[in-house]
Amino acid sequence: MQQHPHPTTIAILGADTVVGRALCALLESSGYQTRPLGAYPAGVVDELLEGAHLLLLTPRVDEGVREAFVGAMGKSTPQKGRMPVIALSTAEEGGLPEKEGVLRVPWPCETKVLVERIEAALLDLPASSTTQARTG
Repeated sequence: MQQHPHPTTIAILGADTVVGRALCALLESSGYQTRPLGAYPAGVVDELLEGAHLLLLTPRVDEGVREAFVGAMGKSTPQKGRMPVIALSTAEEGGLPEKEGVLRVPWPCETKVLVERIEAALLDLPASSTTQARTG
């Protein structure tokens, strides 16, 4: 994993669950900062995502909450609508419909696999939306 001059912050929807807290610990041990969001967050979505680079949806968070949260991204801050979103899904959730722009990752998975998916999603960001300066 590459080291970022400014740590990447990952917002985790559903971080008040056992899996959510475990994800915070795993990602922090991999060099990321995390911003825990409850399974039923209160507030303006774009404000909750302020400073975050990626949104991670924990498995088994109510699908209506997921859809409403993702659907509200970018309403008050348009660039938040382009933030990468990764949804962790269990075998029972395998039949969930794909949403445009949401990358599904099977859960449970190895930390290495999740970090690789996060890094790939962050690399796909448009250059204008990244704050990291290119050095080379």
